[in-house]
Amino acid sequence: MRAARLTRFASVGALATGVHVGVALGAAHALMLAPQMANTAGFCAAVLLSYFGHGRLVFHTNLRHRFHGPRFLATAVLGLMVSSSITQTMTVWLDVPFALTMACVALAVPVATYLMCKFWVFRPDYSAAS
Repeated sequence: MRAARLTRFASVGALATGVHVGVALGAAHALMLAPQMANTAGFCAAVLLSYFGHGRLVFHTNLRHRFHGPRFLATAVLGLMVSSSITQTMTVWLDVPFALTMACVALAVPVATYLMCKFWVFRPDYSAAS
């Protein structure tokens, strides 16, 4: 069960991460956006895909958007903060290439997201009337 859940999480996460990184790199190169703006564009593009994919496919949650939605949004914002911090540190302070920076983002954010989703975001809403 755990291995199957991790596989589903990795699949949804890989798709969302691909969207995030693809949009970020495209925005940086095609639109000439600064790294932080490009990263934010990529992150936003992946949020809805992540919410529904993780909620339905990974954690098999009957999504109650008023309960799960704000929690997922908080998790996404935290992920954006982590992502932005990595981007700032690596591109501005350490002068690391943007593509390598995005690879680091692609590793760090999914781990944090999984833990938040498993233990907080998609836990059952026991206050809901059955």
